[in-house]
Amino acid sequence: MATDDGADVAETPVEDHGSVSAETEAADTGDADVEASKSQRIASRADSVAERFGKSDWIELASAVLLALAAIASAWSAYQANSWGGVQANAFASASASRTESVRSSNIAMAQRQVDVATFIAFLQAYADKNQNLVDFYEARFRDEFKPAFDAWLNSVPAGSVPPGTPFSESDYVLAAQVNADNLLTAAEEQSAIAQSANGTSNNFVIVIVIMAMVLFFAGVGTKFQQQAVRRLMIAIAAVLFVGGAIVIGSLPQTVGF
Repeated sequence: MATDDGADVAETPVEDHGSVSAETEAADTGDADVEASKSQRIASRADSVAERFGKSDWIELASAVLLALAAIASAWSAYQANSWGGVQANAFASASASRTESVRSSNIAMAQRQVDVATFIAFLQAYADKNQNLVDFYEARFRDEFKPAFDAWLNSVPAGSVPPGTPFSESDYVLAAQVNADNLLTAAEEQSAIAQSANGTSNNFVIVIVIMAMVLFFAGVGTKFQQQAVRRLMIAIAAVLFVGGAIVIGSLPQTVGF
């Protein structure tokens, strides 16, 4: 630039403040628009999540809870079924052993009864023959369990008379082997009853396992449907089945063994 006095003055660039302000304002406006867009997307996503939770996520949560509970109930029922199966096997084994011993003891009692009968018949024959020595011989050889019944039989009528019946019908005629056989047979029957009850309990726990398998099916498949009504129906069926199975478990005897 030239002055009046002819001196040259270097030109100095002058900044365009209006242009810079416009660019800054545009940048700020763009940033605001980006932030607003981000906020709008976040809000939309939050609304979508909230809507999804309100419509379906509670079903998925209920399904997960039912699946977990049904799995635990199935495992417990399987353990109980196996345990009661063991109780059944042990009870049947005890019943079989008791019956075997009962038969053995009953055979001993039968042999003793045959000895008593044979000795008594020989005694009567000697008595009829008026052979006192032979009468005394057989009477001295009566078994200890037969003597009380024989004495009660003789004393049931005046001396010198023949009593009615035989000593074997007297209440004093008791064979320890026969008593033992009867007790063993009773024990065998009790063990058989225990085995049958355990078998029934085991079968009931197996039924519970089947019920819980149905719970797993309905709770697992229910979440795969798109229709909300179908999903709710599946979860409701699973819940009802689970409650029913839980009631059955609570009504059955439990066993814990190590």
